[in-house]
Amino acid sequence: MNQDLRLFISIDMEGISSIVDWTHVDMNHPEYAYYRKMMAGDLNAAIEGALAAGSKEIVVSDAHGGMRNLIPEEVNEAAYLIRGSPKPDSMMEGIDDGHYDAALFVGYHSMVGTENGILAHTIAGSTVDGVIINGRETGEFGMNAALAGWHGVPAVFLAGDAAACAEAESFVPGITTAPIKWAVGRYSAKCLHPNKSRALIKQKAKEALEDIGKVNAYWVNEPVEVKMRWVTPTMADVVSVLPYMERVDGKTTSCTFDDYPSALRGLRASIMMADTAEKR
Repeated sequence: MNQDLRLFISIDMEGISSIVDWTHVDMNHPEYAYYRKMMAGDLNAAIEGALAAGSKEIVVSDAHGGMRNLIPEEVNEAAYLIRGSPKPDSMMEGIDDGHYDAALFVGYHSMVGTENGILAHTIAGSTVDGVIINGRETGEFGMNAALAGWHGVPAVFLAGDAAACAEAESFVPGITTAPIKWAVGRYSAKCLHPNKSRALIKQKAKEALEDIGKVNAYWVNEPVEVKMRWVTPTMADVVSVLPYMERVDGKTTSCTFDDYPSALRGLRASIMMADTAEKR
């Protein structure tokens, strides 16, 4: 057991136990209240696994939507909680705050267009039809694991649906995953009972941290080329106004950045801009 581990956890919501529909993750829908409690349950299972592995400090970034989903009193008091938005590093806010030994991802989903991916999307489903970083189609896990890697932090664990786990394994060889549901369709799944999913998350998080040295930090070579495929040509029209953006085709733009953190912030800025395109 390592008594000095400092850990960072990014927690999204679509990959949380039993969630299968957008209504479950929409704070304006009555079902949301129940599923935000499920979110805390999955998170606490990961925290318990981390504590069992000997963590010294745990920082959690609420990473879904407005990023104020977790009810603070329901989060294990061993962890610090970063909540609210906007945050400079969004889903990974806090990753640059000193040195962490590992990053863990809970409640994650697969990228847009994934077959058998529950609620699969990339950042903003109504805006983004694909993100290609240095020639590789990349979803939220890959983007965020690369930011952790830029800070020298390996992504060692992911909990979510089976498609998200497979995606994580394709980006980070040796990562430990905890699949807690299997898609029947984009909005349906075979789900573990929440008690069993939390037991699995706790067990696998502990195992990942006990064998932390087997995973290397995920690195994206610099300079970084980011191609964005938008849902509509109008979005590409709007984003092309940015001085660092080039138009590739009707729905695709491209830009290049000197370093990865700048690339990720530029990517998010263009998404916020594109989101206004159809709201005139």
